[in-house]
Amino acid sequence: MPISMFLLFRYRSTLEVVIMHWACAKITASLAIPDASRLEILLDKLRICKGISYAAVAAHADKSGRWKLAAMLVEHEPRSSKQVPLLLSIGEEDTALSKATESGDTDLVYLVLFHIWQKRPALELFGTIQARPLARDLCYKHEFLKDFFLSTGQLQDVSFLLWKESWQLGKNPMASKGSPLHGPRIKLIEKAQSLFTETKEHTFESKAAEEHAKLLRMQHELDVTTKQAIFVDSSISDTIRTCIVLGNHRAAMKVRTEVKFSEKRWHWLKVVALATIRDWDTLEKFSKEK
Repeated sequence: MPISMFLLFRYRSTLEVVIMHWACAKITASLAIPDASRLEILLDKLRICKGISYAAVAAHADKSGRWKLAAMLVEHEPRSSKQVPLLLSIGEEDTALSKATESGDTDLVYLVLFHIWQKRPALELFGTIQARPLARDLCYKHEFLKDFFLSTGQLQDVSFLLWKESWQLGKNPMASKGSPLHGPRIKLIEKAQSLFTETKEHTFESKAAEEHAKLLRMQHELDVTTKQAIFVDSSISDTIRTCIVLGNHRAAMKVRTEVKFSEKRWHWLKVVALATIRDWDTLEKFSKEK
């Protein structure tokens, strides 16, 4: 290395150390100065060295109890590998996830996801990742999430994950082209129901999953027999009403019996459906039955 280059490198390294020391001293010098004002003072000097670690200065601010200043400083750190871990350490999980997904570094995204799992409920995590395609795909395309929850005994979280996966699968038109009795979505819901049953605290969820799988199976059958993709994922009431409108009263009665629909609500739905299609003869006949 030429002597001139060596001296320049040594000068820059020394300058960087001096500015870092100065910045750390400024952070702890006076707590009376607002964070925004202190940030401008720090940035004015830190910009002198292009390679300086804003993350290191932000970490010092966090240790000094000035986490707001730390959060503002870390925003200026250009290296995601330095920025994301510090954001997690100061409790800025959402910002960390945004920065990680923006970088495209899957290792960083996984780091943030594991961190959030340990601090938030599973459903809240899924709500957080919906607007971030990379994070969402990593969760839904890999089995590690289920393995993680199973290894920690969080059966209810695995169940919610399976249930959520079934809904995501339903958004893909090709995914529903399976056997009406053994479609992939039904299998996922039934597995979720089985896991819910193993947790005594989730009786309601277990029953709901069981009813959901039963309804989805009947709706698959109706889509196949009518050759119309109009039943799957509709409500129980809409399923019964559509059967009546199509003149398939036997199928409507089967759904009503399977889901234990109340007699009063059954009567109301049938009256409304028959009136909608102006089938007055059938409506008159039905009115004389009850």
